This record gives sequence, structure tokens and C-alpha cells, in this order.
Amino acid sequence: MASSIAGLGVAIRRESTTEQAAAVLREAILAGRIPPGTPLREAALAAELGVSRNTIREAARLLSADGLVRHHMNRGIVVTEITSGDVTDIYAARAAIETAGADALTAHRDPAIYQKLANLVNQIEDAFSRGDAAGVLEGDRLFHATLVAAAGSPRLSRFHAQLQQEQRLALSLAEHSSRQLGRTADDHRVLLGALHGTPARARAQLAAHLQAGAAELQRLHDLLTPRKDHAADPG
Repeated sequence: MASSIAGLGVAIRRESTTEQAAAVLREAILAGRIPPGTPLREAALAAELGVSRNTIREAARLLSADGLVRHHMNRGIVVTEITSGDVTDIYAARAAIETAGADALTAHRDPAIYQKLANLVNQIEDAFSRGDAAGVLEGDRLFHATLVAAAGSPRLSRFHAQLQQEQRLALSLAEHSSRQLGRTADDHRVLLGALHGTPARARAQLAAHLQAGAAELQRLHDLLTPRKDHAADPG
């Protein structure tokens, strides 16, 4: 599909094949089927997906913009590895952005946003009770994206979405149950209650919630990293 811009004398062609290839690779990376640190071999992927190597190259550029892959001098295109330091940095950035959302929500008290958050809490708790780790993660993502959206800033929402995507890379090696992570309950309902309270209470509970999340993700990172190293060791 081509579209032209009057006066510029150029045509822009959008290649949906590239976007489809990027979507397939993105889903595979975030689902853990292509683990962090894995090189993306253009020839093999092109053959598997039935597209050209150039399409894979362009798809990788889209994934690079999302922070999902990186270009290494000697290894080519590699799925991004999230380190322990990255986890700390991701949560620090999330805290700054989500606090802006909490401040906005406790200022304008939008009932529609509160209702959406309440529905998501129910969704998270239901998934948690069924041991559905993927459902819990998706509900958590939507809850915090909704909170950030309360700030009314498309840029903050865009930055936050990228942070959440990078965070998912740290979870992508396996789907761990809540018991494996040492969790016995979900605290989103406590956070929602605090968001109905004073701005100070909302800020404090949000900080505690994110600190707990960062600690949990660090534990998961520590659980998975030795397994990955062991799997790569032929001895």
C-alpha cells in the first residue's frame, strides 16, 4: 500500500510483511520461545517464515526500536538480555512514571478509571486463584498501563509500555507459578484501596507495590540465570 505526500514528490510504501514478521518474532521472544541472548539467524528465520532475509532484517530494526533485540559486532542480531541492574533501573523508571499517574488519579478522581482498575483487580485475582501466571502478568500489565493513562500523557504511556516490554524479557525464560516465586496473595486490591485515599497514601502504597515487584523479579532472574548457564554447559 503506497501513499504520497503532496509537494514532496516521494511515495512511502508500507510493507505489511515486515510488520507481520516483527509481530511473530515479538510474540515468540516475549513468550520465551526465543530466549534472551539467542542470535536471530536471518537465513534460518527467513526460510521458516517464508520471507526474504531483507524482511527479517527490517523486522529486527522494529524489534530493536522496542528494545527487544540488539546488534552485536560479532554475534549479529541478538535477543536482549536483561541483567539484575536492568531490573533495578526498569522499576525505578516505572516508579517515576506511575507516580505521575497516581497523582493525577487522586487529583481528578475519574470514576471510569477506578472502575476499570477494579475490573482488572478482579481479573488478576481470578487468574491468581487458577494458577494462571500468564493471566496474572497480563492483568498486571493492563492495571499499571491504566494507572499511567490517568495522567493523560501519551508520551508517558508510550515510555511505560516500553518499560513493561523490557520487563517481560526478564520473565520470558519460563512461566513460573506464584508458589515458585514464594507468593501467597496478590496485592493489587490493596493498591487500589490506597488509590482511593489521599495522594500520600497512594504514593506510599504504589512505592511498596513496585518495590515488592522488583524484588520478585530479581528472585525470578536469579532462579533462571543459573538454569540458563547450566543448560549452555555441555559438561
